[in-house]
Order: sequence, then structure tokens, then C-alpha cells
Amino acid sequence: MPRRQATWSGNAILSLLLLTAFVIAFVPYGIFIAIFTPLVIIHQLLLRVIFSGPKKRSLPFSDPGWEIITASNGGVDVYGFINLQDVKTDLVVFIHGWQSSSEKFVDRMNIFRSKGLHTLAIDMRGHGMAPDTDEWTAGKVIQDVKVILESIDREKVVKVHFFGHSLGSFICLGLQHNRHIGWWKDNCSTIMLESPMVAYSPILEQMASRISFMMPLLKRWAVKGFNRIHPEAGGLVWSDIDIPKWGLPTVPTLLLQSANDSRLGRYHYDLLMEQDIELHAHLIESLTHSKNKINDERDDLIRQWIDEMIL
Repeated sequence: MPRRQATWSGNAILSLLLLTAFVIAFVPYGIFIAIFTPLVIIHQLLLRVIFSGPKKRSLPFSDPGWEIITASNGGVDVYGFINLQDVKTDLVVFIHGWQSSSEKFVDRMNIFRSKGLHTLAIDMRGHGMAPDTDEWTAGKVIQDVKVILESIDREKVVKVHFFGHSLGSFICLGLQHNRHIGWWKDNCSTIMLESPMVAYSPILEQMASRISFMMPLLKRWAVKGFNRIHPEAGGLVWSDIDIPKWGLPTVPTLLLQSANDSRLGRYHYDLLMEQDIELHAHLIESLTHSKNKINDERDDLIRQWIDEMIL
């Protein structure tokens, strides 16, 4: 099995089935392998669920006001969409949520662009214009973001700001961990989180609600699989996949939370509110978790944040 792979390939599973059939047919008491093989296949199927990518894609980015830029992360194409001002100014980096795309950020990016700021949106793997990946992890997306940022002419940038929605917030927070370094990290000035996901453990618990009795095993398999895919992480344990250990900002952070979040509820908001960080939090009654390209109350708070904390 490749070092950076958590699951077996289809060929490996087929080989196991053929071997099982051969042993049953020709080896005395080989029937007992029929107990072992289904357990292995169930294990592999559950791992595939844990590391599966999105089931559908939102529309790819198409606004002509932004230039498509690409970079390569280990042979995988990474796509970003950038609008650079004519003068040296701050850069705002946008990271979308699960089964969304950079296209959803156009109206919010226009707010920042109208204030004279550079704007960059990045498609996660399996989303928008980005290619699929055999095993989807937040760690892969973090590396993709770093690769795109390293390809930008930093001489045009003063400070860097991150804007994440839902799962995109999880990526933004993960980038703040001290294992990730770069010019963009040294120049990070503020972070903006909209209806954020800040912990993976409740997501896995929700996925496994029908087999909750297997949670201890699923946790162990998830962490072991992540460490196989990302040996550079240095051996994560279960507590490392939620804040504060996943990553916390050391800069002023704007929290724009849907008051009635139908997707994530208040768990992630409450967990973030418990942290000892400079957090400027707003519960917005009119804001929904998705279908939120335009929201006047949220957008006014963004403009206020730009005027008071960025410009």
C-alpha cells in the first residue's frame, strides 16, 4: 500500500476476494478465512466513507473580473481565482464550504474589491473546478492553499486576511497551527469566519449515528488513516482534530454566525466562544448557513470590519 494512502485500491480488494475463494476451495479448513475477509472489506468500506469527497459540485467560478491561477501540489492541479488591484494592498483569501465553490463568494469578494483590496478564492479538491481526490482530507486542502499562496507575488501584498465559510473556516483555522509556515502566515492580520465548522469530531459522530456503537473504532481508524495520508503532521491524536489543538487564530477574528444554523447548529459557535482569542462575534437572525450569497446584515458587518480592522 502506498505510504500516503489510508484505503486499499479496488484491485487490492479484488485480489483479497480471489485469494479467499482459492483458499476456501483448495486449503483444508480454508472456510475460516470467510470470517476474516468480510471484516476486512467492512473496514475498508467504512474508511472510504470517512475519507470520501463531496457527492456533488456547485457551479465553477466564471466571473471575468477574476483571473484563473493554477499551481501544482504533488502533481495535483490547484485552482484559484484572483483579482489584483493596481496598487500594493492587502490580500483577502476566501475558502468555501463543503459541496460549495468559489463561485458562491463573488458578491462578498466584490465588497472587498470595492474597498481597494486584492481578493483570492480557492477551490477545494472535489469542488468547483478542482479535480477529485481518492481520499479527501482537510490536510490536503490546507497544503493546496499553501501552494497557491506561495505562487503569488508577495511584493504586491501588504497584509493577508482569511475568510472561511463553514468547512472553509476549519481550513482557515488549521492554517494557523504552528506546523504551517510561510510569508502569508507572517503577514496574517485578521480572520473572518462565517457559520464556521471548528471541530471534526461531531461531524464523524453525525456520519456514524446509525452505528454509534462503533465510534471508538471509527475514531481510531480515522486518526490512523489521516496519519498515513499525512505523515508530515507528526502523529495526530483524536483531540488534535478539534479546536483549540487543530489551530487557533492569534489575530483579531470576526465571527458571523447564522443564529438558526440548520446545518451545524450552535455547537461550533459555542466551542469557538470558549476560546481565549480576540473574537468579535455576531449572531445574525437573517443569515442562513447556505444560500447566503447576499445578506444585507452580514454584508454591513463585513464593511464595518474592513473599515475598522483592515483599512
